[in-house]
Amino acid sequence: MDVLELTRALVAIDSQNPGVGEKEIVGYLRELCEGLGLPCRVVEAVENRPNLIVTVEGGPGPHLGLSGHLDTKPVGDARAEWHTDPFVLTVVGDEAFGLGSSDMKGGVAAMLLALQRFAAHPSSGSLSLILTADEEQGSGAGARVLAEAGLPPVDAIVIGEPSGVSLPWEALHLVSRGICCFEIDVWTAQGHSGLSSTLGRNAVLVGADLLRAFESFRPTVSEPGDVPCEVTVNPGMLIDGGVAFGTWPGHCTVGVELRLVPGMDREVVRAEIQQLVDHTLGEGARAEVRYRSGSLGWMPAVGLDPVEPVVAASQRAAATVLGHELGVGAYPGGTDATYFMADAGIPTVTSLGPGWLSVAHGPNEKVGVSQLYQAVDLYEALATEYTGQPAS
Repeated sequence: MDVLELTRALVAIDSQNPGVGEKEIVGYLRELCEGLGLPCRVVEAVENRPNLIVTVEGGPGPHLGLSGHLDTKPVGDARAEWHTDPFVLTVVGDEAFGLGSSDMKGGVAAMLLALQRFAAHPSSGSLSLILTADEEQGSGAGARVLAEAGLPPVDAIVIGEPSGVSLPWEALHLVSRGICCFEIDVWTAQGHSGLSSTLGRNAVLVGADLLRAFESFRPTVSEPGDVPCEVTVNPGMLIDGGVAFGTWPGHCTVGVELRLVPGMDREVVRAEIQQLVDHTLGEGARAEVRYRSGSLGWMPAVGLDPVEPVVAASQRAAATVLGHELGVGAYPGGTDATYFMADAGIPTVTSLGPGWLSVAHGPNEKVGVSQLYQAVDLYEALATEYTGQPAS
């Protein structure tokens, strides 16, 4: 089986989230694995949001997990900006364009083929492929469910998120940033717009004041981690307000997103958010901060100690396949590593995969064709390096 053709087949299956989800793509992969003689198990704690675990057992030794998510972000408002059909993998030179090609169906295809190679020549240790649902919307039906159930019982995990930002294979990412999403409801006096000078600033203008204030917001990192990284504050992710022309608005909602780093305390950050809101509100305005439910309201960042054996094994595999070790870094986004590490206690490399994060979640997403073939070799070398180690 060819990695480019498998990537093409996966891109052709719609797994947008929000959207149709992962049922069809898990059905395809399950049938494929069964045809290849690879033992697999479906874990579906949330209806129509299945996860797939494929395990090959060798002899005694460590058990490595290779993990990828099967959902993609929606095509969304950018459909007209795509130069090709998002669901048809289109190769131009050494680049293959398609929705999810980098994030992360190309990585999933490469991991599955590496697992097939491992199964053909098993030695020591075991290798699992952990394919999750719902990563793009907080992992509630995916990694979180698996972590709570203790599945699978692996010693370490490597996630195949695209590890390039500007360059391919840019770093070995050991930090998965968290997220905190909240909305601020603002109320002021609604009235006739002809009398605006007597009504004070309207709710939409106060909402704008808050968004401007959050541009300079620098929340506290109580215990900075080993790998340097910075909090990203994203005001204006959502906004809703206004009644009609002629009516001075009395209500507005604005949304803000924080990309968290390890060592941030939830209550400290919430207190700082409230303090900034209270300080920014003018006379006659009131506001309420509402945090999103579940993972989006607060999903902590996690970081992996660089001395973990899976880091050394990843570096040896990179040196073998790519010709050099990779610098370690913090991933700009959040991943399933939060649940694998924080909840299940499994040492997890946040990102080692083909593609670029810079093209994800937007039009004309692409992956390097040569990177796909490198990824198969890299994951095979990684499995050999890690499972060949003595069990700790």
